Amino acid sequence: MQLWEKDLKFSTGQVCLALVDLESLVASVHRQTAFAMLLVGLLMLTMPHLSANAYAEEGQVTIVFDMSHDQSFSPLKHNFTQAVDFFRNHTEYFIRIHSAGELSAQNLSRARILVVTNPARNFSSTELQVVSNFVASGGALFLLGDYQVTERRIGNPAALNQILERLPEDRIRFTTVRYANQTQGDAVVDAAHNLTLPFNVRIDGTGITAETRETIGLGVGEVLLAGGSLATNWTDSIVSRGASTSQAVAINGDVIAGQPAWLAAFWIGSARIVLCTSTTMFSDTVCVGLNQTWFQSVDNRVLWYNIFKWLSAPLVLNPAPIMIAFVALAFLVGLGLFGYSFWLKKRGR
Repeated sequence: MQLWEKDLKFSTGQVCLALVDLESLVASVHRQTAFAMLLVGLLMLTMPHLSANAYAEEGQVTIVFDMSHDQSFSPLKHNFTQAVDFFRNHTEYFIRIHSAGELSAQNLSRARILVVTNPARNFSSTELQVVSNFVASGGALFLLGDYQVTERRIGNPAALNQILERLPEDRIRFTTVRYANQTQGDAVVDAAHNLTLPFNVRIDGTGITAETRETIGLGVGEVLLAGGSLATNWTDSIVSRGASTSQAVAINGDVIAGQPAWLAAFWIGSARIVLCTSTTMFSDTVCVGLNQTWFQSVDNRVLWYNIFKWLSAPLVLNPAPIMIAFVALAFLVGLGLFGYSFWLKKRGR
């Protein structure tokens, strides 16, 4: 009987010791779990910035050119090759040409920028939704129109407006007018030189004032323009207007005076958007009087590169240096605490 009581006391002591060890183990596990969660949380804070920097360093910014809507200027027609081939010397970009069939989500897989140049044919409702989804997910969009005067009609600004109408921003459009039962555009001309066609119109000064658009105007002193105008009073979006003597002439004869806007840049959420009323100015067409292509004239190709540089900026903004230092310090502290907890466990505490 006494032996049994002794064994019982011994067993009870073992159970108590076991419970103490179990409690210590649970506490240790909780500490390690907490440290692990802290590390994971810190990694989640730092990874977006790391991925943004890695993305910028990878040099794999994919640009998709849509050429499936009967574009007047296209590499397929050999009159828009210089602008596309330009990126062969800039390995940070990878070019894909969508030449046939409806634009789909698969066509835009892994794409960072979608470029639509002067489409003559409208987009289907399915395609419009695809583009809308692309922008909603942070994809950059570059829409280019063209000039339209009486006997010369290039492109279809109404088709570009269909895309804009699907986006959550209604303050800016490509200028369109009704003429002969059709919706058509206009042409920017230099009234001082009495030009009825927009060829050889030099636009002086890009009017860059906003800090967010300094990239687009960097090194651009003068460009050669052949395009229409933008219908907007959203001044913060306008990157460039026509020269002081310029005006826009609609295809029905209406005149739009007052330095019409022709280049705009803005954000929709995290998506960057650029609107340009001229595809001609970046084409392989030889400019009358200069004996060189529009793309090679004055600073046109510089502007072309700057636009893509702005559009391809990382989706995640680089954090301030103090934020980087704080996150790095917190990560090191968390790592040190985790190591200290592991050391204590090894010592049996």
